[in-house]
Amino acid sequence: MSGTESRPMPDHNAWPVFAVPWDDVSSGPTDMSFLLDKPAGATGFIQIVNGHLALGDGRRWRIWGQNLTFGAAVLPREMAPTVARRLAKFGINCIRLHHMDHRYPRGILMRHSGTTPVYEPAQSGIARRDVEPTRSLDPEAMARLDYFVACCKDNGVYIDLNLNVSRSFTVADGVKEVDWLGYGKALTYFDPRLIFLQKEYARQLLDHVNPFTGNRYAEEPAVAIVELVNENSVLESWVKGRLRGKQQEPAGTWSDIPPSYAQDLDRLWNAWLSRHYPDREALVAAWSGDLRAFEDPRQESVRRLQPEDFAEASTGRFHDEAMFYAGLERSFFEDMGAYLRGDLGVRQLILGTSDHNHSINQVLHVENNTVLDIIDGHVYWQHPRFPGSAWSRSNWTITNTPMVDAPDHSAPAQLSRSAVKDMPYIVSELNAPFPNDTAAEFIPVTAAYAALQDWDGLFWFDYGGGSTEESWTSGMITSFFSMANDPVKMAQTAVGALMFLRGDVRAAETLLEQHLTHERVVDSLRDTELPDDRRPYVLPYLPGRLALVHATAIADFRAETLVPQEEEVALPEGFILSDTDELAWLETDTGGAVLIDTPAVQGYIGRAMSCELPHLLIELETPFAAVQLISLEDAPIAESGALLLLAAARVANTGMVWEDESRQSLADRWGSAPTRIEPVTGRVTVRGLTGAARLLLQPLDGCGQPLGQPVPMRRRADEHRVDLTANPATLWYKIEIERAEPSKKNGGQ
Repeated sequence: MSGTESRPMPDHNAWPVFAVPWDDVSSGPTDMSFLLDKPAGATGFIQIVNGHLALGDGRRWRIWGQNLTFGAAVLPREMAPTVARRLAKFGINCIRLHHMDHRYPRGILMRHSGTTPVYEPAQSGIARRDVEPTRSLDPEAMARLDYFVACCKDNGVYIDLNLNVSRSFTVADGVKEVDWLGYGKALTYFDPRLIFLQKEYARQLLDHVNPFTGNRYAEEPAVAIVELVNENSVLESWVKGRLRGKQQEPAGTWSDIPPSYAQDLDRLWNAWLSRHYPDREALVAAWSGDLRAFEDPRQESVRRLQPEDFAEASTGRFHDEAMFYAGLERSFFEDMGAYLRGDLGVRQLILGTSDHNHSINQVLHVENNTVLDIIDGHVYWQHPRFPGSAWSRSNWTITNTPMVDAPDHSAPAQLSRSAVKDMPYIVSELNAPFPNDTAAEFIPVTAAYAALQDWDGLFWFDYGGGSTEESWTSGMITSFFSMANDPVKMAQTAVGALMFLRGDVRAAETLLEQHLTHERVVDSLRDTELPDDRRPYVLPYLPGRLALVHATAIADFRAETLVPQEEEVALPEGFILSDTDELAWLETDTGGAVLIDTPAVQGYIGRAMSCELPHLLIELETPFAAVQLISLEDAPIAESGALLLLAAARVANTGMVWEDESRQSLADRWGSAPTRIEPVTGRVTVRGLTGAARLLLQPLDGCGQPLGQPVPMRRRADEHRVDLTANPATLWYKIEIERAEPSKKNGGQ
């Protein structure tokens, strides 16, 4: 599918209703809460063992997580037990509390006194005029947060606390040029006042005692991770031309920095040069003469490079400026880490920030993050674009093409560039935003390859909800990212939890280590050829499909020579088989597809076709679907007494309308509740089950409860078949296996 081809318009309202209630806490075959140890932190603090996350008793711990953003962390108290239990039901064992640094009810900062207008930050990140300080926490917000955290702990759900994400500082905070800051990206690394305020906020939050657990947050074992900043890099801002200081009027978060902060950078840059070079002559020699007559660090007149200067700059000059910015990042991480550990007594693992911008090389930024405990990545498959105002719900587009058609550019390929050997690697944000036609591919494919890479955790973005009851009970998909009411993504979350946390997909047999020279690490910042849609790595000869065959990680940022060399890597074209033989990425006549073939889970993700796996034969009629068969017991499919069959395609709100047949935007026609699913139709055959006499297929509703009567599957030899239809409409089925009693002649007792 190309982004511009004509596609028949679906009649969403003809699809059957299928909903996943926000308050479903029922037990049953789709309840994955048994995967979680309760309470969270029972064995002590999350730690690092052999380069991976582990529980307090040393057992390997993987994160199957969700993001809760803005007011979702301060939901009404009466709803907290239900939300926590529902998270656990879907196998969510950790939640990332994100964007909490806003005024209540949007976050935990002190609400307005009532003497000024209600504060509502603009979606662009430009704060409306606010003259009250943001330097204290709201008591009601903290009471709500405390109770929710306690409920999560009781259900085995750990917490990832985020510090600075999107706080809108005010003039009363003693911050200069506040109307120009947006979220202060890059500035939070070096401005003394902003660093002070971040430490103050960290102390207020982490020193706070939760009365429901009796612990300071800094000493709460149910808190697994503390993150310092979000999607924030000085190096990225430099490469993207956002450190110019040429603003003429207030602008958004992802634009140029205010003029006075650029002047501060100029002074810091010249001071850095003065510390590293005894005189101007030494600097001229180091930069091969790349210094204008007026430039002298002791006169604070050496200018900083802008992206348009990169190509012509000498190696010495470019490398020095890159290391100056890298030093700002690294010093911030070291200073904040020491403050949290030393001054606040934080016992959790500390994370700096994520590698999130895959349009540029960020390997030097990744290296800076190695001074802390965890490496993190973010990725979205075809994030919405906003040609007008940012985050507009009426003026946006998506590309809307399948990830299975782009193996080298897929989410696993993009994310794999950030992993570092012997350090835990998590992905704290990922999603294929609604309403992508093929979003059903994303969770099973990404989770399977994350297991192949042996990563430590995935946080889907985001759950949804807010500080009011209405924000949880709408019954519709309310945003590009919200998953709580998306029946396809939530059903796949439950199955994915079982596959990922149980370790159903084996880790790769080979780890391809990347040894990078310092020169390559730095020069990659001005490499205009990489990354591209097929080559996400700093080594230009490594295609993205490397991540679909072997595990890969950066083993050295300061190597003497590059490893591997180009001639040392041979990767397949077309049929891409993992070195475990369990995952295959196909190139078919109609497009890409992915096969999952392990003893405990098998699946097909792709377009309508016939597919054969050892225990699963699929004859698919639906244009694009993701079908998985997984054992519900601690046994392989062949020996299990119960299986779960998940068959998912598209999802829509009632009344949702595409703008045209390109299906790249809904504009503002998002529809309303209830949600509807495109039924997956075709024939499914289950085979190769040891001693199976009869298979009963039980359709399940959105709560995982029986929907109608079980259907005996048609048997021929050791094959059991059933036709999937729209009646009853469902995403998942429990399959009960009845086995014949073994006879004494065959060894029975």
